[in-house]
Amino acid sequence: MTIHLNKGHLLALSLILILTIWLGIGLSAGTEEYINPRPLVMDDGLQKVQVEIMKGDLVERAISISGKTAANRSVELKSEIRSKVKAVHKRKGERVKKGDLIVELDARDWPARVEQSKASLRQYKIEYKSAQKLLKKGLINEAQIAQAETALANAKAELTSAKINLAASRITAPFDGIVDQRYVELGDYVKENVNIVKVLDFSPYLVVGNAAEKDASFINIGDPASALLITGDIIKGRISFIAAESDESTRTFPIEMEVENLTGSMTSGLTAKIMVPQPKQFSHLVSPALLILNDQGKLGLKGLTEDDKVIFHSIQIVKAVSNGIWITGLEEESKIITVGQGFVEYGEIVSPVYKTEPQSEQEIEPQASLAETGQE
Repeated sequence: MTIHLNKGHLLALSLILILTIWLGIGLSAGTEEYINPRPLVMDDGLQKVQVEIMKGDLVERAISISGKTAANRSVELKSEIRSKVKAVHKRKGERVKKGDLIVELDARDWPARVEQSKASLRQYKIEYKSAQKLLKKGLINEAQIAQAETALANAKAELTSAKINLAASRITAPFDGIVDQRYVELGDYVKENVNIVKVLDFSPYLVVGNAAEKDASFINIGDPASALLITGDIIKGRISFIAAESDESTRTFPIEMEVENLTGSMTSGLTAKIMVPQPKQFSHLVSPALLILNDQGKLGLKGLTEDDKVIFHSIQIVKAVSNGIWITGLEEESKIITVGQGFVEYGEIVSPVYKTEPQSEQEIEPQASLAETGQE
């Protein structure tokens, strides 16, 4: 049978032929450019992984502890007698010197009692001296002189008690500081053991926190330290206290950093981060994305031995920086798997592709099984 082709048919066939030839040339050229110089599976059948030889360096480090500012001393002064508030001499937030009168209570009859006790004491002193003279003359016995001694001692005790109660009517500052709280007002009636005022001492002041168990043994009293306040200010001081026993509930060790305060001004309770510098430590800078947990829950990296066997390196984090984290636990130079660690097991021998060598992503993909490739 004869097939008659018109011009339209011939033109269509020509276009198809040209397109087929063009596509063939393009695919051929593209294949040449994309050829992987390294096969996915080497002749020995080992899994490929990307490896980087990481070199360590001495790195400055510091123990970081969350904390807050605190007064060096904090005292709540309480009433020792029942009385009415007679006068208020200092406001909240006002500075005081040691001995300054802050609140005055009504002394009632205590001044008169003091004078009465003084007079009684003078009388019993005279009577005791007279009794001693009579005893020497044999006019009284030992029991009578003992009575005179007892009366004199009671008079002294009464005077002391009266003076204490009179002094208790004057609430004074126990040290230089700031009146942080005042719990009474003029005219209030107070009983014994009622809070009157709270006085804080900020010269020097403290930054307090709780050191973790792993850090406490590296901190000593007298160590220089600094603290970054929430205000952005950086203050410097020294470690003045670290507990010898950990807190039972948190298993942390209370710590105090003492800071000189020439102005005496500071606020208690400001959030701060205490930094205690430590000696330089040999560390490696790695990406946090490389960190893994082994079956025992330890943090580490997958690396290679000299004979390219996969091993686990247990590590400790020293500090975090903008471009990674500094860790300890590696040798001075270590071969670390950076790509493909999820496809190899510990003890497996692999074929490393070092990061310094040019390679494509295809080279470090997991090795394909015979079933997946269709090979027998």
